[in-house]
Amino acid sequence: MTRPLTHVLVINWNGLAHLDDCFRSLTACPGDHLRFVLVDNASTDGSADFVRGRFGADPRVELLVLDRNLGWSGGNNAGIRRALEAGAAYVFLLNNDTRVCPDVFDRCLDLAGSDPKIGVVAPKMVLFDQPFVLNSVGVVCSRAGACWDVGAGRADGPRWNGTDPVLAACGGACLIRAETLRRTGLLPEEFEIYLDDVDLCVRAWDAGYTVAPCPEAVVEHKFSASMGAGERARRKYFLATRNRFYLLLRNLTPAQFLTPLPWVALGELRAVGRACLEGEGWRVWSHVRAWVSALAYIPAARRHRRERRAAGAPPVTLALRFHLERLFCAPVTLPENGWYPARQVDGLEVRPLSARAWVDAPPGGLRVISVNCYPALGASRVRVSAGGRDPVLLEAAQRAETWLDFSGGRLEFAAERLFSAEETGEHTDHGGWIAIVPDGGAGTQAATREDTP
Repeated sequence: MTRPLTHVLVINWNGLAHLDDCFRSLTACPGDHLRFVLVDNASTDGSADFVRGRFGADPRVELLVLDRNLGWSGGNNAGIRRALEAGAAYVFLLNNDTRVCPDVFDRCLDLAGSDPKIGVVAPKMVLFDQPFVLNSVGVVCSRAGACWDVGAGRADGPRWNGTDPVLAACGGACLIRAETLRRTGLLPEEFEIYLDDVDLCVRAWDAGYTVAPCPEAVVEHKFSASMGAGERARRKYFLATRNRFYLLLRNLTPAQFLTPLPWVALGELRAVGRACLEGEGWRVWSHVRAWVSALAYIPAARRHRRERRAAGAPPVTLALRFHLERLFCAPVTLPENGWYPARQVDGLEVRPLSARAWVDAPPGGLRVISVNCYPALGASRVRVSAGGRDPVLLEAAQRAETWLDFSGGRLEFAAERLFSAEETGEHTDHGGWIAIVPDGGAGTQAATREDTP
């Protein structure tokens, strides 16, 4: 089967630490139709030399080394222009801190090829080394202009395998039809980074295309919900705030803007008020700067809308596809090795786990305790595996325990039942709540005790 030429653009700036994992997974993907292009934004850490030396023997690996840092939008646009000039039928945007499954491009291309109106394909993004936790299955936009990844921090499962179109794909991993890019134009470079991917997808909708999720195509991503610290965090906060206004101004007519305007104002009042209460004046200043930037951007946004009308793709979609349930993203907490932050339950410190979790433990007796924080929702069921032994099932209506004579190494936990955020009112899904207590008197025979109500 002949596949269409597809350029995979790996945007990079001083990301040497990520490139081995990324390109090792890329070059394991079959297909002479693929080109893996490192788009290097003038890195100073030897990124380009590393990829050339380690992976250059694969004729599909190419480098586009820019003479200055053009940012996420500008760098990707340079790669897109090169791909279009080379006759690529598709462009796949990919962050450097990712690892792809071998069939990810085939899956996305099959979906795109099934319908010429699919302009953008959104693969399922999951956490790097924790693929049972989601990063993104699409992006939504609220009436305040805030955008977020659907499913971020939630446990993967069948409920996230929907095929209904989404507003936007996460730019960290998405397939874009070349024809769509010719109709919509490229990423808005004035955004620099953040929400530029949403803007492109909204324009794709306005041009008559759809954005389709592809849950069978999986990309692992070193996603972080942290804003970082210091000046970097402040810069990110400002850009995300400013670009919310840019997104709305570019994709809503003045008449359309009247509907979300009260929600935009409410969102700003809440954000600024919270910043004042928390004594973070830099956040207040970020909002003021964003307001000034938005006002100055109005003429450019007006020209952009006028050009889209002239091209036969006037702004329509965003006004019709706002996410109405929230103004801002719900809190996102990511697990570490499958574990969420510890909590106290009846004087015992337990750690919630996702669908899976693991811990490295020293040899000796271990007492493993499973506590059910929501007994009214039914029993928790967690299988504990140690040292190749048959797993022990801890089924806790309220509390269950097992004693292990452990030889050391990795202790693994797998939840057979998930307590969803919708059931518990929390913002993450939990498979159980576990305490591991060293117990030298556990003996050599594993035992299990379950307490029922």
